[in-house]
Amino acid sequence: MSQVDVILKSASSQIQNVLKVTGDGVEIPKLTTIQRLALSLGSSDSGIMTFDSTIGSMFIWDGTAWDPLVGYTQGTWTPAFTPATGTITLNPANASGVWSRIGNTVTVVGHFIVQSVSSPTGLLSITNLPFSITSGFESAAAITGFGFSAGAITSIVATMSGTAIQCYHYQAGALNGLSPHVIASTNLYVSGTYIVS
Repeated sequence: MSQVDVILKSASSQIQNVLKVTGDGVEIPKLTTIQRLALSLGSSDSGIMTFDSTIGSMFIWDGTAWDPLVGYTQGTWTPAFTPATGTITLNPANASGVWSRIGNTVTVVGHFIVQSVSSPTGLLSITNLPFSITSGFESAAAITGFGFSAGAITSIVATMSGTAIQCYHYQAGALNGLSPHVIASTNLYVSGTYIVS
């Protein structure tokens, strides 16, 4: 295919304005998230576009902030089940879920089966979310399961913040850490949606 240089000269010291047309495609300048956020832009720079190679999405500067262009990406989510103390090990055949992202909204889902435990206590944190949750936009996750050590544990709830889902059981009017009730062969179904930067 032939290649034509449409613009050869950069108009500023911050923005790469070189567009190359190859066949029917246009190459948009690419920056990592760190490079994109390091740009010093103002209201007069609105309309600037770049492809964030870290996230894999297009962004446009609206004059005050970077807005992701609506796009869809997905991947595999491999969480760790982390109790306050002790360990919870997942069955390798059921140790991964999936994530999808549209704009700045991320959804994670998964069905996980516990292979073994070693004296887990306290709060159960499901870590390694694919993207960090934006501070101030923490949310709830839907979680259910079966095969726990105590049949009376009938209400399971979860919150999402940082890079983890915190799992509790509700009993006698209080939230309690879920870890002590997780045993080998416990099944957990997890779904959560959250906002990222």
